[in-house]
Amino acid sequence: MKNGANNSTAERIKELRKNIDLTDIPEIKDFSGGHLRNWKPAKKPIAFRIDLDNLQWLQSEGIKGYQKKMNGVLRWARQNGCPLPLM
Repeated sequence: MKNGANNSTAERIKELRKNIDLTDIPEIKDFSGGHLRNWKPAKKPIAFRIDLDNLQWLQSEGIKGYQKKMNGVLRWARQNGCPLPLM
């Protein structure tokens, strides 16, 4: 390429980063209130059995999106300290 895009060597990048002044940017120490726009948690496909009445409730607003709804229910339960009964 003639615009110099491929001329970025590791040494050149290191030199450029050394010249960046970050003193006017405050350091973020508490990430609890932040939201990363494009961040998505890792997902893993699993299979499990669910009672039909619970599945019907999850699918009550449409079959599409019930897994997202279930994930939201589980996240809410975890974050609000819902106890799990021992079976």
